[in-house]
Amino acid sequence: TFTEELIIGLPEPLKKYLRVCEYINTSIPVNANVYWAESWLKMSPDKDWGKLLTIQFNSVKPIGRVAYMKFSAMPVAARDLYRDGYGEMNGKLFNLIKVVFDNSKEVAQSALITTFLEFIFIPGYLLLDNVKWEQLDDYSVRGTLVDNGIEVSGTFYFNEDGLFTRFETFDRYFTSGKNTYEKVKFSATVESYKPQDNIKICEKVKIAWHLPEGDYEYYKGTVDKIEFNVFD
Repeated sequence: TFTEELIIGLPEPLKKYLRVCEYINTSIPVNANVYWAESWLKMSPDKDWGKLLTIQFNSVKPIGRVAYMKFSAMPVAARDLYRDGYGEMNGKLFNLIKVVFDNSKEVAQSALITTFLEFIFIPGYLLLDNVKWEQLDDYSVRGTLVDNGIEVSGTFYFNEDGLFTRFETFDRYFTSGKNTYEKVKFSATVESYKPQDNIKICEKVKIAWHLPEGDYEYYKGTVDKIEFNVFD
């Protein structure tokens, strides 16, 4: 259970976030299914948005994440995976023909960053022993996570109400071609929250790369519900 005693060592913005979202005196989420009411993906800056069906599962111990995405208008499905230092992007046509597969170390690091920023879904990540927190000011905290020899870090921003609003990092790799990767500024923004039972969960989310030639928002979605602690 989240208690004031348990979170005493966290930076103030993280403590305020847990209080404002009313996680105090609730069971600590250690895994969850995240169901998206709607989600959209833009494959490249000059492409149109494609509507997705998205469902994902996150785990705190071990740190893990798997997301399934299927395009509504075409027979293409993809799976993003992170577990035990291994990351994978796997896309198939008709569930048979491989259109993309990448399990490079760059994908593993990028997948770990994605998992880290998703503490917004499962705040049990905040209590991990292998996370270090540094408060930068009243509204921002820098976090560094190490898992299976991979180290990633980013800055978490909060508003005056204590709600998490944005995550930024330079530790995620942008794929500019086959086996071509470069570290580019990456951000995730939460635009709204919604009540679920007795807590607040994030609702509208958008994710973007900040490329030299301009911002490339490539994923946006609305969370329907989060089902906590689906496995013991």
